[in-house]
Amino acid sequence: MPQTVGFQYYTQRGLWKLQLDICPCDGELVEYLQKKQIYSQSVFHFGTGYHHLLGIENQKFDKPNEIFAITACVKEHDAYIKLCKHDRNLAKYYKVFYGNIYTLTEKSLPKFDLISLFHVGEFYLPEEANFIHQNDRSLVNLFLNRLNDDGKILFYTKSLGWEQTKLIIEDLESQKKIHLFEQYKTLLIYGK
Repeated sequence: MPQTVGFQYYTQRGLWKLQLDICPCDGELVEYLQKKQIYSQSVFHFGTGYHHLLGIENQKFDKPNEIFAITACVKEHDAYIKLCKHDRNLAKYYKVFYGNIYTLTEKSLPKFDLISLFHVGEFYLPEEANFIHQNDRSLVNLFLNRLNDDGKILFYTKSLGWEQTKLIIEDLESQKKIHLFEQYKTLLIYGK
């Protein structure tokens, strides 16, 4: 993770291969979308993984979701480009942006029906503050502001940054800005 190796090293050399036994969040998100029949929605996804499981499985739905995802890993973005060259339909509903999520602002984001912030607390580095707009707390608030009124925001309880994320969630709950809608396996689903 960037806290261990530094942001520049991580962006150039990092990648996450599919390891559902270690990190099941993307697999559980796909299951959740299917179980709840969440289709034809606008989705933001933080952390694509080298596997791009969400995008690949989404295109199998009868009514795919429109997914906008972000990765800070060059190799993960390169994998997306290769997948799109092999299957041009993938990019129709799954767009992957290479960049640092902490540089995003309200002006750069549309509204979403579902937002997965599985990796909050894992990537923020204070030494990057001069190059970004957000920290973990303001990032969650940013996405709450970009969430449609009946939308859902999802968190992953086994994230390496969960302890930090949990504090942010508890604070937002105490302010009545979010409420727990349901839990699905290791995912917590919140509404406004």
